[in-house]
Amino acid sequence: MKRHKDKHIQAAVEYALARGWRLEIAGGHAHAWGYLLCPERSRDGHRISVYSTPRCPEHHAASIRRAIDACQH
Repeated sequence: MKRHKDKHIQAAVEYALARGWRLEIAGGHAHAWGYLLCPERSRDGHRISVYSTPRCPEHHAASIRRAIDACQH
């Protein structure tokens, strides 16, 4: 698995993976490094963008964790 260069965001990605989420590495377009996909595989599933260079990595990691915790799947 490809690791994120920021330790805070990498920890949030590992937090998601431990809870059954999947990681898709982006194909080098836009600002996303990858996407976290919730365990629900239908159209109702959630998708979180993981940015490669957010302005504040700690805040981005915290928002990823909040979104994971808020997911009802």
